[in-house]
Amino acid sequence: MKRFLLLFIFLGSVSYAQTLRDINYSYLYDPTQPVTLDIKLIRKADAWDVFYKLQHRDSLVTGLTIEWSTRTSLNEKEGPVVNAASPNKEGSLRVPVSASVQLLVAKVVSATAKQAWLFYRVLDPKYPSNGWLTSEGQPVLVPFVRGDKPYRVQGADQPLIVSHYRDTFPAANPAFSEALGKVAPILKVDSVFVIQPDQDFMAPNQGLYLVQRDTTSAEGFAFRVQHDYPRLTKLESLADPFIYVCTRQEYDRLKQTRGDKKAFDKVILGITGDAERAKQFMRTYFRRVELANQFFTSYKEGWKTDRGMIYIVFGLPEEVYKFSDREVWNYKNSSYKISFDFVKSPTLFDPDNYVLLRDKKYTQTWYEVIDLWRNARF
Repeated sequence: MKRFLLLFIFLGSVSYAQTLRDINYSYLYDPTQPVTLDIKLIRKADAWDVFYKLQHRDSLVTGLTIEWSTRTSLNEKEGPVVNAASPNKEGSLRVPVSASVQLLVAKVVSATAKQAWLFYRVLDPKYPSNGWLTSEGQPVLVPFVRGDKPYRVQGADQPLIVSHYRDTFPAANPAFSEALGKVAPILKVDSVFVIQPDQDFMAPNQGLYLVQRDTTSAEGFAFRVQHDYPRLTKLESLADPFIYVCTRQEYDRLKQTRGDKKAFDKVILGITGDAERAKQFMRTYFRRVELANQFFTSYKEGWKTDRGMIYIVFGLPEEVYKFSDREVWNYKNSSYKISFDFVKSPTLFDPDNYVLLRDKKYTQTWYEVIDLWRNARF
């Protein structure tokens, strides 16, 4: 559900138009939205194959249609229609490749509720791809999968090389650390195997997988295999995400519990000082961890990314603005007023990776918010 943008509009008329750069995209990361759209782009020699699936959560929002169009910039209010409004909730379409960057826009409209949602993706002719992952004949639209069932790469015309990286990758540094946490340009490959076109394969080991035609090229696509994900349910999985709100000593003690619930609960109780606060703390914190995994999974788990970290610690932003090279989050609530800038930093493993611009000015607010967490005031 990452790599697309969401606009939620209350409309007097569903013909409403607006420039994409002036929209507040905070609803993109709001799990209560009645509608969201998963999109997967595949670049081919002369066209883009676009796979999509509409997620509909509210029975009161009905009469949904999707209209696809293109725009040449974030400043345009409208563009030529690619596909006329259709009631199909999932499917695919093809868009010709342009010599320049375009924006593919999907407008989801509920005529009965007079509401519309806009989603867009960037069609960059330089975007690399060796095919796409499928499961049981259906495209995989998210960047993470489980390792307990077979998958297949579609669209390949020659054997593919699959590299597995067991590297666990570190969690994001705090917002005040002034260190840009980028993925290393060279990662150690733990294992390699070759798959034939349209051959089923298994990926049972957790970690990052990169699919390529040629390991010396800068083209390919990556996905993560996670067993306990995006909602963490096993006690052994819970210790690591606490790195953002624990002291080093508390974190070390949580890691040492190794699945011992009694010992784990004792550490959490020591943080909050009260059993009811401890329950509230756990419920709220790991709900945000789950959402961070859903929204921001990249070459590493969503909760470890810069945007995932800020989402967990500070919550849903009141404002989110998107530009061609960055994403800006503004918080304007009664507890804190602060802004974060995330700069687009593409990698082979994630062409849509974002990195937080860190600054010491965040130090005081960071620790104030951590104190709210430790007292279960969220």
